[in-house]
Amino acid sequence: MWKEADRVTVGGYGMSVAMKPFKKDQFEGCVSTVYAATTLESSGEYICPPAAHEPGSDLARNEQLGEALMKLTRDIVTEKTRSDSVEKGCPMKDY
Repeated sequence: MWKEADRVTVGGYGMSVAMKPFKKDQFEGCVSTVYAATTLESSGEYICPPAAHEPGSDLARNEQLGEALMKLTRDIVTEKTRSDSVEKGCPMKDY
């Protein structure tokens, strides 16, 4: 009889073999993230693999909400990392 641990091992191996054609390495997996972090185009869009633009919702394109999020982010980072990190040159600025 199969022990529970043997079934898990065999099942895990079977899944790894079955999913191999769909796996990406770390370089293929990071393309959209790196693209989104380095693009200078307009914001409010979704970046889908592989670096394809999808239109964002009305809320995602709302500039007032974006500015409020940036202010909140800066305030929280400043509070959590102490204001001296901003004074030492942390590149937190309003756009």
